[in-house]
Amino acid sequence: MSTDFDEKNTYEKDLSFEVNNDPHAGTSSNFGAYFNVVCVIAGMGVVQMAYAFNQSGWFAAFLTVFSCFLCIYTGHVLVKCLYYDGKSRLSGYSAIGEAAFGKFGKYLVEVFLLCFYFGVGCAFIMLIGINMKDMIDQTSVHLSLKVWTIIAAVVIWVPFVIFKTMKEVEILAVFGTLATVFTVVVILIVGIGHLDESKQYKHEFVHVSGIPIALASISLSFGGSPVFPAVEKTMKTPKSWTKILTCAMVTTLVLYMLAGVIGYLAYGNSVNSPIFQNFPQGAPLTFAATAAITIHVLFAAPILLISFSLDIEKWLRINDECMSQTKQRIVRPVLRTGLMVLFALVSMFVPAFGDFMSLVGALTNCQIIFVFPVVFYLKLYGWRNIRWYELILCAIIIVVGMVSCVLGTIDAVKNLITALSN
Repeated sequence: MSTDFDEKNTYEKDLSFEVNNDPHAGTSSNFGAYFNVVCVIAGMGVVQMAYAFNQSGWFAAFLTVFSCFLCIYTGHVLVKCLYYDGKSRLSGYSAIGEAAFGKFGKYLVEVFLLCFYFGVGCAFIMLIGINMKDMIDQTSVHLSLKVWTIIAAVVIWVPFVIFKTMKEVEILAVFGTLATVFTVVVILIVGIGHLDESKQYKHEFVHVSGIPIALASISLSFGGSPVFPAVEKTMKTPKSWTKILTCAMVTTLVLYMLAGVIGYLAYGNSVNSPIFQNFPQGAPLTFAATAAITIHVLFAAPILLISFSLDIEKWLRINDECMSQTKQRIVRPVLRTGLMVLFALVSMFVPAFGDFMSLVGALTNCQIIFVFPVVFYLKLYGWRNIRWYELILCAIIIVVGMVSCVLGTIDAVKNLITALSN
């Protein structure tokens, strides 16, 4: 394990081993896995990125590239940890925590994943509700944001209940990704059209106090780590995971940089989250972009939430081994409906979308995508068996994750309290 050959040989040999009984395991193409990753991580970040630039200034461009690079590495080592013993494949993220630190590691990961999934699930519903209201308000129909939030929850609830596994939502990822690309194109068109007005807005090179919360927000925009084990598990050629992950992350990086740079350049310190709030209301392009990102989130939500539900169903033993198919058809929809009700209730009373995204990113995602994968990697493989430059990178990642978590959470809570009090 201490040599490059041994490490590579062990990793490649074990990537073909599957230990659970999911009938869809190993049936997905690399193409499908690529779209699953892009669809999960690219949607909300596109409409949020210009706001992150506003939080830390143009320095956010460096933070975005930096976060992308770190997330590629942590996504690689996270999946690598699934095969650490050279004999079997662990079942998922929490199993990695248990292999590294016993029951404490397992429960720690599960708590953070629950918070992450819950926060992102609420963010999905909030964004869809906001977008639906903005679009329909242009007609003669006027409903409150809370009503649209309920409608958004119902719309997401349908595929969430109908589709059972990750494989079944693969086609949604393709359309979701195309919708995101279209949204970025619209942001570019509208933003470039407003560049002549940009001089009236303030643009900073770096806003030091906003760096932690911006990094937390950007990291959330790249945060697909909880889903990575489930996506990798469905691949026909798991050895291609790192290549697929890198391609997906770089694609997302390009989309984020285009949306962030043009959005901040056009609107400066007046940019909002989502950025559509800066667009001319009632304009065809504004409506089209809002509809596109809404479609994306509708397609991305089932991918993330089904992964979340599968974890809970595993804990509750809602599977073929412990429960009949008839009983599963009753229990699973009831469970997922209950989860959706909780998402909707929280979403109805948290109106500050941008600050809520930042809070979720700081509190949970910095640990999930930065700290945990690296710590588990060091523990399972042994720091003496890891190259010196990787150790330096791991140390940097842990420091970045912890600092972003603490400072980002403090700032996000302050901003959220201010927003709620207005």
